[in-house]
Amino acid sequence: MFDPDLFISWMAEQGTGSLAALIRDASWASGYERKPVTQWLGRIEALGAVSIDWRTGRWSANACEVTDLPGNTQTAVLTGARPVGPDFYRARGAVAAPQGPEESGIPLPTPLWLQYEERSRLHEFAASAGVAAVPCAAQSAARSLGAFVMGDLAAPPARDSTVERFDPVAGRFSSVNLGSSWPVPGLYRFTRFSRQHRYALLHRPGRQAVPGPLHAPAPFPEQTWHSVDRRAGIHHVVPPAAFPLHWKADRAGEPGPNSLGRMTVDRRTPLPLAQERAAVLCTGLASLRMAGEEHYDGVPLFIANRIARTLRRRLETA
Repeated sequence: MFDPDLFISWMAEQGTGSLAALIRDASWASGYERKPVTQWLGRIEALGAVSIDWRTGRWSANACEVTDLPGNTQTAVLTGARPVGPDFYRARGAVAAPQGPEESGIPLPTPLWLQYEERSRLHEFAASAGVAAVPCAAQSAARSLGAFVMGDLAAPPARDSTVERFDPVAGRFSSVNLGSSWPVPGLYRFTRFSRQHRYALLHRPGRQAVPGPLHAPAPFPEQTWHSVDRRAGIHHVVPPAAFPLHWKADRAGEPGPNSLGRMTVDRRTPLPLAQERAAVLCTGLASLRMAGEEHYDGVPLFIANRIARTLRRRLETA
């Protein structure tokens, strides 16, 4: 039976490597095919165990740390790639909770928390476990979030590529024929040199007037293609009022900025990695997926607001 904690420890020992080799090794160890293994790697990337460059095909393990959860919970969580199994940390006072089955079928690593009354206990645990104790990583991640930035210039899809454009109303990609008409600005998905999907934004600057008595707009305005992450590109092209984020307080009453609650995201507009990591670090748990939605628990209202603002999404509260 596949042991995700053992595999994470192996990744911590390896440090870095080829993504193709990692997928192959994880597939062999788990007995699953490439697609569910890739989905599982995306989940542990969101948990902060590893950083993956999907474009260059490289991965690296993140340092194991212990960090406070937001709010006055007196609880800390272990993040990063743990070099040893959960029993090592349990022996030093950490607690764990069993995880349900994953959508991919491959289980996630065991989450580990430390509860304490005095901060000296947190530092004592960090020293005995050989990890760094860092300030609240969820708050740090939220503060570092920024607005969308257009990616590097990219080549347009080849004429023989299978091309799809994201429909910001329906929230899905649909096939298009770029050779039949002037392409419409938006987010495109296509294949290039392989079966791997590529994503690019077709950007059209403001229509400029050309010399003439009526200052008519140029019939073929300049357009540029830019490489983009799929999730970030989706939020860039979707109108702010569409697919809003939802936040519901854990307790009744008027919520304040530090109130904890559940943030819900439509799976047609999933959070980009940076925003998802900020949400996941609030508990150390991966999102709960059900009925076309992803739920992130224990998210303070101020972090939910920060995520929504950086994605140009409306946040509905209850």
